[in-house]
Amino acid sequence: MKEHQAREYIFEKKVNKLLEDSGYVTIKEKEINGNSSQHGIYSYGILNMPSAFTTPIRMICQYKFYAKNRVELSHIRDFYGIITDINENRYLGVDKNENIYNNVGCYFSATGFSRAAQEYAWAHNIFLISFEKIDVFKPILENINEFVNGLNENVINTISKEELLVGYENAVDETHVLPDAMVGIVNNVYPIIICGNEGWSIPVIEEAEKSEVGRVYIEQVYRTENLFEAKFELTFMESVAEFSIPLAIVEKLMKREDNPTKENVIFNIDVPYLIKKGRKEYASMEVFLEGFEKNQYNYKQISFENMFDNEELEEE
Repeated sequence: MKEHQAREYIFEKKVNKLLEDSGYVTIKEKEINGNSSQHGIYSYGILNMPSAFTTPIRMICQYKFYAKNRVELSHIRDFYGIITDINENRYLGVDKNENIYNNVGCYFSATGFSRAAQEYAWAHNIFLISFEKIDVFKPILENINEFVNGLNENVINTISKEELLVGYENAVDETHVLPDAMVGIVNNVYPIIICGNEGWSIPVIEEAEKSEVGRVYIEQVYRTENLFEAKFELTFMESVAEFSIPLAIVEKLMKREDNPTKENVIFNIDVPYLIKKGRKEYASMEVFLEGFEKNQYNYKQISFENMFDNEELEEE
């Protein structure tokens, strides 16, 4: 394997752990083949909250960890080809004994995405998530880089994926380093991963459950951006959480005809989560898109509403 592939194998493991810990996605370890060839897709995600009038949603994920380069249009185009080829198995009846899924593509990257890549991904229903600007995730990226850089060329060329992952876990102590994460859905359209320090979401959920009207109020919303993505930092009771969205996607979301936000100033984020006895609920957060100074926006509402109950589910 090459150095960037070694980084990507470890990066994949860490991202999948975030998804599983969120309670919203279950990761399945199984190779997925296309109609024409294998594509190196060895796991996928199944959403734990089903949607009506569609087959179960299966996340086909790609993981990229370049040292400096951004993910370009060619990478997203290749990934779209992989998803199309996987779908051909269903259309042509190749996997007759397999479950039928609605396959969606999600591209995770340690760096950002070029503008052309963002435009193409939006047009082809591929979702982009970058960790480049997420401060709480930077120690993970640094650990991966340091570990892989410490491997000599002979080891890189001969080591297996399984040996690499075991070696990393034995060599790197990441106790209390991996951030807590929750999956969010922007304007009922676009997924994000909200990351914070260990336990950041606990006071938010506890406050919502104590409230008679099921609401809490965040204290600060802070936005920064570069040419490629916008990062948002949310503060509540000294707990800080972060997420980022590619800048072209922010613009697309605000221009949608079904955008529910008032005068294109804020957008809404639904955050599904599981609580005792398997009851599924979500938080609805209002986040400002304009403004770049800390303390400019105060007391923005996060409302929690019951989604639906399922007492038969196991407790998380």
